Amino acid sequence: MIPSFVITGYLGSGKTTLLLNAAKEHFSNKRVAVIVNEIGEVGVDGKVLQNAYSEVIELPEGCICCSLHAEFEKALDEIRQKYNPEVLLVETSGAAEPFPIIISLQALGCSVDGVICIIDSANFDKYKNDTTAKYQIGNSNILVLNKIDLLNPEDLERVEKEVKETWQIYNPVNTFTGERFYNNFVLYKTTYGKLPKDVFSGAYTIKDLKGIAESHEHEHTQNQKVITFLEPLDFKEFDEKIKNLPKEVIRVKGIVRFRNVPVPLLVNYAFGNLDLSQEIPDYNGPSFLVLISTSQPVS
Repeated sequence: MIPSFVITGYLGSGKTTLLLNAAKEHFSNKRVAVIVNEIGEVGVDGKVLQNAYSEVIELPEGCICCSLHAEFEKALDEIRQKYNPEVLLVETSGAAEPFPIIISLQALGCSVDGVICIIDSANFDKYKNDTTAKYQIGNSNILVLNKIDLLNPEDLERVEKEVKETWQIYNPVNTFTGERFYNNFVLYKTTYGKLPKDVFSGAYTIKDLKGIAESHEHEHTQNQKVITFLEPLDFKEFDEKIKNLPKEVIRVKGIVRFRNVPVPLLVNYAFGNLDLSQEIPDYNGPSFLVLISTSQPVS
């Protein structure tokens, strides 16, 4: 059986950063394949991860827990046949729920060695009432409180308490027995998505599914707009536009070239915070940004 891990979490929580760190610290000597799912037609995470992992397959323009379910299973079968990886990692979109993915992985002969939900501790209050975010937490057995350096101890304690309560409520139910699917979970507190080796050691393998989780509505309320730039951007002008984005824009991702900066930079914006710390030196395509908004299309 191929050991696999599902990486889930809300928009901007730090899933790709977690995978980049894991590649360096835990998988440097292994053949690792990654399936990346992103909501829109242009994928950012796949381009970022291609230099870190043996094989990266992107599944854009849909959600692998519903509309792209068949495509996910096809991609998984292709990876197994062509690349025979030692480890498989699945990064879901911020709008996906993990449970259907666990079912597919097990049905196709993979051992699910952990479902990791990474939580943006600093901005948890801004998305904690989102139903998908709740199911992401409840469908996982490894909870990661990320960005803890941005919280004071009292707020961190409160967020931890709320995350644990959410897990208890949204832990899936076995429809045959009425029992909760997970007996327990582990919780890590970290910065920059860094995790210890034991997370990927197989210590948290998930039992085979017996029964179907309780059903619920799963709606996608995010909209996307892609902007492409043919020339390098002026940093001051870019920074000013980011600061004045409409309030409905909750996430901006992309790879951008700036004037007087020798390499393209990864743009990460979520909940009012901009991060340009990651260089993408091998990217040769045009600069682009993906803007994700709630409810209404981005104008």
